[in-house]
Amino acid sequence: MNLKQATSVLVLVVGIGVFDIKSVGAKNASTKAPLTTDSTQNTASSSFTIAQITEASYPLYGSWKLTFSVNGTVYKGYLIMKGYYGALRVSYFDPNVRKKTTIDQTMKLMSSSRGLVLLGYNPVYAGTSISHPSYAADNFVFAVQPDGSLVAATCDDEKRCSSVDMEFLK
Repeated sequence: MNLKQATSVLVLVVGIGVFDIKSVGAKNASTKAPLTTDSTQNTASSSFTIAQITEASYPLYGSWKLTFSVNGTVYKGYLIMKGYYGALRVSYFDPNVRKKTTIDQTMKLMSSSRGLVLLGYNPVYAGTSISHPSYAADNFVFAVQPDGSLVAATCDDEKRCSSVDMEFLK
């Protein structure tokens, strides 16, 4: 994993802890965790733990529809996982070209104490090998909580985070 991916995943995991991001069906979808200040050291601390990213123990197979939003733009993606690697095709309205744009990116399955982590890399225009000049690769964390609820979040390589709607397709 390169430094840029490690930084993005760290931001993603911290974002989940700080913002308590859950799927749309969950209550309090973006409640902030309380921050406290230590008056003796004048530093902020919080109630989250930074998770380490490791190789996944088990492969993941299947297809999912993912929906998330960044700065008011809705992204619709289709994820296909075939073991430890997969592909994500994302469509969104690009205001720079004033039309729908579709991106393909490769996904790598990892694991953390917060859940499964999918690291995106090599975003290209769909169906080509041409890199998109400004698309930041997507990274996701997915986890099933003890009560059966799903936690799903994304932070891209530019550290923009969002909750994620997921629908299992097959």
